[in-house]
Amino acid sequence: MSWLDPVRRALDEVTDSVVVFFRDDDAGRGDVRLAAMLDRFEAHRVGVDVAVIPALVRRPLASALRRRIETGGVRIHQHGLLHVNHEMAGRKHEFGPSRNLAQQSADVATGRNLLLGWFGDTAVEPVFTPPWNRCTPQTATAVRANGLQVLSRDNTAPLLGQHGLAEVPITLDWFGHRKGVRWTHDELAARIADQVRGRDPIGVMLHHAVTNVDELGRVDDLLALCATHSAVRVTSICELAAHSAESMRHGGEP
Repeated sequence: MSWLDPVRRALDEVTDSVVVFFRDDDAGRGDVRLAAMLDRFEAHRVGVDVAVIPALVRRPLASALRRRIETGGVRIHQHGLLHVNHEMAGRKHEFGPSRNLAQQSADVATGRNLLLGWFGDTAVEPVFTPPWNRCTPQTATAVRANGLQVLSRDNTAPLLGQHGLAEVPITLDWFGHRKGVRWTHDELAARIADQVRGRDPIGVMLHHAVTNVDELGRVDDLLALCATHSAVRVTSICELAAHSAESMRHGGEP
């Protein structure tokens, strides 16, 4: 019996394709674990969007990511600038309420220029993921002003409605918790199965830096299921954003 049996049963019952994307956050931290994570994606030929912390990129990481981008499957985008908290109170934000539009825009621009310098404009996706999945309406303005076209946060965050900026949220945190207690693996499987039965794309958020060998094995289980089940269509953040824009142009559902 596999911990993913509830997910497999849900997939067996659906009549339409189940759209899934994977986003792994915090590239620039835990590079050895990042390599192990990306090896699993490569082994199953499943694509992944990697959120890169611009100020933490160093030459070995840049070289390793460039090789994976060239062979296909790995896509990179901007994850803040430094991944630091600027708030004196309340929840952590790098792009939070204490920072004005000019400050946020400067950090977005600096981070974008760093990534473009390491990887080139054809390799860096026009996507922005704010650290901790939190930001303000000013962030959306700053992101769009710097040429980025997609914002990816958590689906519990209200849409910001910035013209010309698509929003593609993650829907499942691999390390999600309730009142400080992490979900069990059975609870995680039940949540994935519930999302399979829904109509919305499933976005799985991973954090390689805190993924140990046991957790990596479970991620591998999910990747194997997604790679082999006929009902699953793995996609990317940018593909979903383009599909959403096309649907809106034709009056359909996003």
